[in-house]
Amino acid sequence: MSASPSNPPTRGRPRDPGLEDRVFDAAMSLYAEGGWAALTFEAVARESGVGKSSLYRRWDSREALLKNALEARWLPVDTIDSGTLRADLRELAEMIFSNRTGKLANLEYWFGIDAARHPEVRKVTTPYMQETVLEARAIARRAIRRGEAPRSLDAGLLMDLVVGAVNNHVMTTPRRLRAEMMRKAPSFLDRLVDVVLRGVGAEEP
Repeated sequence: MSASPSNPPTRGRPRDPGLEDRVFDAAMSLYAEGGWAALTFEAVARESGVGKSSLYRRWDSREALLKNALEARWLPVDTIDSGTLRADLRELAEMIFSNRTGKLANLEYWFGIDAARHPEVRKVTTPYMQETVLEARAIARRAIRRGEAPRSLDAGLLMDLVVGAVNNHVMTTPRRLRAEMMRKAPSFLDRLVDVVLRGVGAEEP
């Protein structure tokens, strides 16, 4: 029976729908553990269970793989848009907290080191981080358009207040208090957002 255009014959192995997920998870985990030196195609293939030939067919370089992995797994700020400034800031604060305390917590440590040593890493991470900052500031601009925040609101300062406070809270908490910090995280994040909103003169919609 001849195949119709909408149902073409397949050749070789069927496409693995979970391949990219496994590869991205492996790439991020390896980078968090050892930075650029640890992110090799051999290591990703071993960690993900995906053959190197399949990796090379999809990504022609480690830079391309790192770029796609970041876009798929790291700080998806562009997904935050609940319709209220309070909910958006709360989601952002929780996202930052989870990233700083989760299994990928060392990513930014390695970004700083590798970007200084390897131009190819800097070429990937710099525009990604710049775009993330713009996406975060868009939260404030949407709030201004909705009338929740004064037009004089400094979007960069608002993000510094939220992100900076979360980072400082995680970094300065002693290891012996880590479990308590995790337990109290929801309450801390709620109070942080409340304080920031009052400080910038934001109103409930």
